[in-house]
Amino acid sequence: MMTVPAVVTAVAGALARLAYRVVKERAEIRRAEVAQQGLSERVRSLPPGSRLSERSADREVEILIGDFAGHGGER
Repeated sequence: MMTVPAVVTAVAGALARLAYRVVKERAEIRRAEVAQQGLSERVRSLPPGSRLSERSADREVEILIGDFAGHGGER
């Protein structure tokens, strides 16, 4: 039969693991937000007709800046 200190230790360990997961996931979300914000700021600084390509380990982004309706037909 488990003693009270063993049960308390097991519960504390489970809560610590849960708290670690929550903090880790929130940090990942914040990192993604900061990366997106940086990309948005770079896009805003480019003139129409520019192309922005960015690659990282987990994603590849290519953005065309400006009005391209005249390049390839009207929509």
